[in-house]
Amino acid sequence: MGKWMNGYLEKLETNRRENLDAGGKDRIERQHQLGKLTARERIELLADPGSFEEIGSVVREFRMGLTGEAKPSPGDGVVMGMVNIHGQPAMAYALDFTVMSGAIGDQGVWKIAELVQMAGQERIPIIGMFDSAGSRISFKNGYVGLNGLGRLLRNYCLYSGVIPQIAMVLGPCTGPIAQVPVLSDFLIFNQNTGFLWLGGEINSDDAGSADFHMEKSGQCDLLAESDEEAIQLARRLLTFTPPNCWEKPAIIESTDDPDRQEEALLDVMPDDPKFTYDIHEIIDLIVDNGEFFELKADFAPNMVVGLARFDGIPAGIAASNPDELSGIMEPDSSDKYDRFLMYLDAFNIPLVNLSDTPAFPPGDKWERMGVIRHGAKNLHGYSHLTNPKVTIVLRRSYGGSNIVMGCSKMGPDFIYGWPSAEFAPTGPESIVQAVFHKELAKAKDEGNYEDVYNFFLSILKEHFSVMTMGKSFTTYYTVHEVIDPRETRSRIVKALRASWNKHEEVPAKRRFIKPA
Repeated sequence: MGKWMNGYLEKLETNRRENLDAGGKDRIERQHQLGKLTARERIELLADPGSFEEIGSVVREFRMGLTGEAKPSPGDGVVMGMVNIHGQPAMAYALDFTVMSGAIGDQGVWKIAELVQMAGQERIPIIGMFDSAGSRISFKNGYVGLNGLGRLLRNYCLYSGVIPQIAMVLGPCTGPIAQVPVLSDFLIFNQNTGFLWLGGEINSDDAGSADFHMEKSGQCDLLAESDEEAIQLARRLLTFTPPNCWEKPAIIESTDDPDRQEEALLDVMPDDPKFTYDIHEIIDLIVDNGEFFELKADFAPNMVVGLARFDGIPAGIAASNPDELSGIMEPDSSDKYDRFLMYLDAFNIPLVNLSDTPAFPPGDKWERMGVIRHGAKNLHGYSHLTNPKVTIVLRRSYGGSNIVMGCSKMGPDFIYGWPSAEFAPTGPESIVQAVFHKELAKAKDEGNYEDVYNFFLSILKEHFSVMTMGKSFTTYYTVHEVIDPRETRSRIVKALRASWNKHEEVPAKRRFIKPA
């Protein structure tokens, strides 16, 4: 090696040593005391061992601080590069809280913007880890990095639905940079250290916390007790999704019998429809090895969404949960459902609907909350799905839910119904009250109200039963086949196999316009 190279290699070695030192030993120690990993430790844990290839390591902050002195800024506070996850390439970045409290700088934000574009062009996932006090403030230049932030946000939007985007909030994430995790497909929170807030006054103790964004804002998909757990959740998510929208997710070899019959399914649903049950009991019995990866579990729990496998085939499950608000389709559950549908369709992941819902709730309260327009998103979204779609109608399929849950002529590939399934324009109880109000008033006066009410109700329930409606294959809401509940798993497996290579197109257009 020529002597002329020695000086350059010394500079490179110095640069790499500075990067490993990050913001200094004291800051690294403080990071660990807060229960957080450093940016570099996070990426190393996310990546398959030895696969991290850093990009942008020589970048530094070129502006002076408020005191006129240059501050140490290895990587300009961003560690990023190419990784392998489960043997597949991806791009990853982490904001370094040990460098100026992770505040984003002009060069750091451009680094991330460039990385997102690279990931999109290479057609591989992008994973971001946030631990940042917001944007840096310069005495001469005001907020630093807003120009680059605009490009970063645009790149996230442009490559949405093109490549999987996963974000982890592992510390504070405030100011304009807080938009980035929410633009991602999935947002994972460290429940103990994560904080997400755009700005403005804070009026509650839980504002910005993981629980706040899970239960109230609905922006959080998964909660973790530590950085390590959050990173493992991100790695698990990637097992269900392909690297980009032009490929299909991987089918793995299953250890669970695809034809498994479940006697326990006969005991989940109560005999009296006035009583509820938890849809998780059914999901756990039909998916591979009882493994269901639920998302947004504490937000709008009347709609359950998550990922699972059926004989190794990945699928998204969207199920109404009678145990929460009777499984109604109110605005929050509609939004939760809609976003999940878009993700599945974008990445060619099959949809399995489990339907037992009394439909959209009526009344002034819900109308003021926009129940119609939120429900219209589901109609619009489901109509544009071209991924494989399988629906199982368990019990009630009333009103508009009949359509948005894939129970009608909305294009599902297969619709199966348990013998307990009922199709009706609204709940039979409401129809009895509306149609037979005179007879019921008379019965109340004569003291036999319950007998008369139950008589009319039984007639209507018999009329709305799938065993009655199923006699006409196309005229009424119905199913392709009524099945024994114990066959549910095997029917789903066979339907997914049959529809795996399906071809479905929607009318050509520049873009669709979703309801407000």
